[in-house]
Amino acid sequence: MHARIFLIALAAAAAWPSGSSATEPNGYSMIAPVPGSGGGWDYAVVDRHSGRLFLAQAGVTAIDLKTNTVTTGLVAGKITHGLVPLGDGTLAVDDSQTKVITIFDGASGKILSTIPTANDNPVSGIHALDAMVLEPKTGLLIALNGGSGLLLLVDVKKSSVVGTASVDGHPEFAAADGMGKVYINVNRGKSSEIVSMDMVSRKVVKRIPLDGCEEATGLAYDQADQVVLSVCDNGILKAYDARAGRVVASIAVGRGADAIMFDSVRRRAFVAGGDDGTLSVIAVRGGGDIALVQTLSTQTGTRLGAVDMDSGRVYLPSAKFGPPKPPIPYPTVLPGTFEFLVAAPN
Repeated sequence: MHARIFLIALAAAAAWPSGSSATEPNGYSMIAPVPGSGGGWDYAVVDRHSGRLFLAQAGVTAIDLKTNTVTTGLVAGKITHGLVPLGDGTLAVDDSQTKVITIFDGASGKILSTIPTANDNPVSGIHALDAMVLEPKTGLLIALNGGSGLLLLVDVKKSSVVGTASVDGHPEFAAADGMGKVYINVNRGKSSEIVSMDMVSRKVVKRIPLDGCEEATGLAYDQADQVVLSVCDNGILKAYDARAGRVVASIAVGRGADAIMFDSVRRRAFVAGGDDGTLSVIAVRGGGDIALVQTLSTQTGTRLGAVDMDSGRVYLPSAKFGPPKPPIPYPTVLPGTFEFLVAAPN
């Protein structure tokens, strides 16, 4: 599993409804950060229904995107990772320590149901429940066990695990194409690949090797062009054109990224390089036209976030770090240093 700094990411962001259009931005600038609180974090998502950004942070933290009001501890939790908007104002968050997926109301934080997974998910660890994705054709919520390669198939309405599948290796992140397929970044030692899985048959249909990619992490899907974007820990972004059936671009980005954030309105992808302290801005105009157009300075350790497609702003959880506190092997957040860095279109 990618040894990310333990910042307990859409990462990558799900595609906004198709048909949106906007003038391409004339670059981005870092604006005033949004102060926050708390410690380590993982994935972030934006939910349009509630107008909030949600962050997995020992539970769930929320930002009101109109007022920048931050609510820490909106939902309680232990080691939370994946967050998924369910399309009706509710969201799912998973917890690798308790092996429970919690469904909550995005506006109030009220817990609506809890879904235990331990009986179907025997391998424990800090990534026993990690990234999640909602597959719209089947309606299944898919949760990854990053340690074992197991996929848990969850029926949210029944509040239960209704099946499992496996991709072997160490899955890192997943994105749905909206037509029944899910693409998953999978690591095996020093090699990485994108696995394409048909969720109707629940079978792997294709494995796409990512040559030169060390530890694939973030992944996003451009539905308009049927392009899968995958980023690697060693500072490479790979673009796979599903229609052409091949990798069509390999772009140098910041090292140590843990997510790709994709704005389908402005046709921009964002990669936060945690090792380099940079935000790479990539124009995605189709499978044959993908290019790095700007690099902004952020802060070391800033490696994921989420984009608000209404405003075009990119929110990046960030902090200063101290030494690890066992048994967690990752650097700890220094008290009082957590904030959201913000990149805005000019």
